[in-house]
Amino acid sequence: MPRFKPLLVALLATAAVAALASGAFAQAKFPSKPIRLLVPFAPGGGVDVVARIVGQKISEQTGQPVLVESKPGAGGAIAVNELMRAEPDGYTLLATTSSHATLPVLGKLPWHPSNDFTPVAGIYSTMFVMATNKASTAQFRSLTEFLAYTRANPGKISWGSSGIAGPQHLGGMQFIKVAGVEMVHVPYRGNAPMLQALLQNDVQLTFDTPTLSMPHIQDGKLTALAVTGERRMPKLPDIPTVKEAAKLDYTTDIWIYVLGPKGIPEPILSALNKEFIAALDDKSVRERLTGFGLEVIEGRENSPAHLKKHIDDFASTYGKLITDLGIKNE
Repeated sequence: MPRFKPLLVALLATAAVAALASGAFAQAKFPSKPIRLLVPFAPGGGVDVVARIVGQKISEQTGQPVLVESKPGAGGAIAVNELMRAEPDGYTLLATTSSHATLPVLGKLPWHPSNDFTPVAGIYSTMFVMATNKASTAQFRSLTEFLAYTRANPGKISWGSSGIAGPQHLGGMQFIKVAGVEMVHVPYRGNAPMLQALLQNDVQLTFDTPTLSMPHIQDGKLTALAVTGERRMPKLPDIPTVKEAAKLDYTTDIWIYVLGPKGIPEPILSALNKEFIAALDDKSVRERLTGFGLEVIEGRENSPAHLKKHIDDFASTYGKLITDLGIKNE
């Protein structure tokens, strides 16, 4: 029996080398089939638009389709639940917003917003534009006039969001708390119907990313009252920040980013992160995103670890706001 030991050892070593080579070949081929990119909002919204722009570029880079699938509902939880059921192989991803971080506290869901997922890459960050419509400009044309009107007419202004506990809702509720005003909140199922409601004067104010509202601001159908960042938006240089216009201690912005199921192997995670960074570094993609007034997340900041920190920080800040204000899911 001992005389067979060298042969057995040699066979096992050969098999191990073959397995390693096979694994390396499989990793080198990633992706070898279409990637699903889930979006937890209705089609036509800002996240959906940007996901398709970036997804198309990644498809060109990899030679594999990136299929953007809209999965709205339950404040994003429907899409998240589908992601959690997916295999951690890198072929099912989720493009979502910072408000993903607050879903557990909002709905008492049994998962952690970063630890139970694989942070993959950021896409962009953006402040909100506080926008009103042409019908409302008879009462106010600036943030100062808006605050004066709202304080003199509590409850007469309706404001729209893309859904309960979505990023617009949380940003708006934070503003209401800091400004001490009373307005009626009207949630919609996504950015596109929210914007349509503003244009039709069903609501008089929205807090929205500039992706969809910018063209209507530029053609005069909407009026920007203020932006919510620390500094002015380059695409709207004449519009003041809330801090400038109203002397309120209020700023807010959000990230749009990509998550995968928990447990994606490091080589696949690294490959995905590099593909997203490469897509965002593409001149045509970058010009389209910055043309919307968005701030592309730079490669040096665009690591899974940096994204995890953003998610955890957002969960801490806005989870407390949800608890303090008693915000409940739809």
